[in-house]
Amino acid sequence: MMILQICWSGVTKPGKTLRFPTFPDERYMTYEAIINGARGLVYFGGSVRACWNEFDAAYGWNWTFYDRVLRPLLDELRSDGPLYPALIAPHSTLPVKVDGAGVEYTVREAGDFIYILASKREGGTIEATFSGLPANVTGGDVLFESPRTVKQENGQFTDWFGPNEVHVYRFRRH
Repeated sequence: MMILQICWSGVTKPGKTLRFPTFPDERYMTYEAIINGARGLVYFGGSVRACWNEFDAAYGWNWTFYDRVLRPLLDELRSDGPLYPALIAPHSTLPVKVDGAGVEYTVREAGDFIYILASKREGGTIEATFSGLPANVTGGDVLFESPRTVKQENGQFTDWFGPNEVHVYRFRRH
């Protein structure tokens, strides 16, 4: 279980700057938690009054943050979405490895698909190479970045990662 930020008292105190995570911030935190084993997520702080605008105050929760940031992110994790089978699958024992400074990842297998969820910590933009995929997979969709794909050859593929960037790959077994 991981608790992630919407708003918290540390940004509402006098002398502090009220700041919310952006979509890329919240997406990175969410996938980083999943990659590191979280099987449940809680988004904390929607009820902190100091973080509400007039619209939110009328409804008693930070619906502005939900509409702008959280809803698009939760759409990626929904139970009828393309990633969901991987979210409930156990970690894979495939010997996938990555050569890329600061890149963390997890591999999941579900049905005819192999999924790699990968994120990169802070630092510069890098090119990372993933290897160890089985020979019976081809191509690779980069979920939520359509029409972008990666080409897997000889069990490996390469992709670019900027700081705090996330990519979700899905390969079909043949």
